[in-house]
Amino acid sequence: MFVLGIPIKDEICVPSSDAEKFAKVFLENGEIKKIEYVKTREDLLGNVHFFITPKEEYVFDFLEMGAEPLITPREMSINEIVEAFLFKELYSYGTI
Repeated sequence: MFVLGIPIKDEICVPSSDAEKFAKVFLENGEIKKIEYVKTREDLLGNVHFFITPKEEYVFDFLEMGAEPLITPREMSINEIVEAFLFKELYSYGTI
């Protein structure tokens, strides 16, 4: 099982500074098992395997907690992000 952390506004992935809430998306066998919402970015720390954002932002706190930061190629919904994650279409911070 993987847990993705995603900053959300109007059901679209946005930078953390613009987020209304933060989604914890639980994936198992390529499917969304559940989505939980938390109020702050800090609530994701230590609780996700991947942190996903649409642009570069401070991510060293996630790296220190063992989560890999990934960047979306454009504005995306949770379902679009999950599909891109499964097909390895998200960008690693190391490749930018």
